[in-house]
Amino acid sequence: MKLKIAHLFPNELNLYGENGNIKALTFLLNESNIAYELININLEDKINFNEYNFIYIGSGRDIYLEKAKKVLSKYREEILSYLRQDKIFLVTGNALSIFDFLNLYEFTKLDNYQVGNTISTTSLCNGKIKGFQNTNYLIKSTDNLIFNLEKGMGNNNTMLEGYKYHNFYVTSQIGPILALNENLNKYFVELLKGNKE
Repeated sequence: MKLKIAHLFPNELNLYGENGNIKALTFLLNESNIAYELININLEDKINFNEYNFIYIGSGRDIYLEKAKKVLSKYREEILSYLRQDKIFLVTGNALSIFDFLNLYEFTKLDNYQVGNTISTTSLCNGKIKGFQNTNYLIKSTDNLIFNLEKGMGNNNTMLEGYKYHNFYVTSQIGPILALNENLNKYFVELLKGNKE
């Protein structure tokens, strides 16, 4: 079975070269001889979430975040159903501000941008995780966390960052984070292998 990977709104939500996450993921899939199809989904396209094994959305300017939220909020029940099936959804950077309509986590909008390198560890994989933050949106909720920061700003002024629900992964960190961290990239490829079976 060929995996189906969706990149949501790559033209609008590609701030700081966040399409590098998809490039890193597909590079490792190619190296692992795993068959996949990559589909770029535009703002005007109809989305059938059940078709996909992995969905990615990255950072963008506020005007495009609002447009993306307007589109995706119409699919609230479909997205929640997708997540309950343990299919994979990765959200990076300020795209975390799009998904408050799911009522899974809260976020806060800072008065000033948080800018700087991040270093963390995670239970998802061994080794350090390197990243970068350049955002005025941070997750407020302090449950279902992903990263333990050594450097950077976490949820609600803590050193804990991110949000996880089933295989829904949300982080303020960019980089692109999968391109910077082979260990984390391998984690998602292994998840995809299990999703395929």
